[in-house]
Amino acid sequence: MSQKSLTSFLFDMDGTLVDSAAGLAGAVNDVRASFGFPPLPAADFREAASEGSAALLRVGFGVTPENPRYPSLRESFFTAYEARCRKPTLFPGVTELLAAIDRKGLVWGIVTNKPQEFAEAIAASTPAMARCAIVVGSRPGVPLKPAPDGILRALKELALKPEQTLYTGDDRRDIEAGKAAGTSTLLALWGYRPKDADTSLWAPDFTASSPEDIIRLLP
Repeated sequence: MSQKSLTSFLFDMDGTLVDSAAGLAGAVNDVRASFGFPPLPAADFREAASEGSAALLRVGFGVTPENPRYPSLRESFFTAYEARCRKPTLFPGVTELLAAIDRKGLVWGIVTNKPQEFAEAIAASTPAMARCAIVVGSRPGVPLKPAPDGILRALKELALKPEQTLYTGDDRRDIEAGKAAGTSTLLALWGYRPKDADTSLWAPDFTASSPEDIIRLLP
């Protein structure tokens, strides 16, 4: 695809727009503290930050969703995270990227596996993200990425053409979801992907080392 044919841009949230690892780690450690456990280093959670609550609780407590303790730990984690998520830290260059998209009058939105209520609260809490045309988060009964459902919903609600849309994320599931939805895909190399991942196997259409690189793709 020619970059000049791109007219709309959709983004993952954690590890792409928002450097959320510290806040997510803090929420897990808040739950650990309620059990009298010491905190774990924030770095332990970095690669899990894009993978959702199941991965974070696996790191923090060694549990999986099949564990009887998982539902209550997940609920406690969400309660702790709600208190922390309203002061997000954007990755360097994200504010400038979104401003550049706005200046060109292009449409952009957010599609994330983060629960809808958290995604909306985080987007609304920063002027840069509050300007987005849509926030699509996870909802009960709707498959998560790598399923394309969230991206397809954004495309439909904004009347966007997938062949003119770029989906950007930092995880393999983002690239798979974008391809399944028919969009072009971009891998954000500044995110939380595993250090040993062979990202060439993911076959994104573009890669970017920084948000500034995406500005060069704008028409």
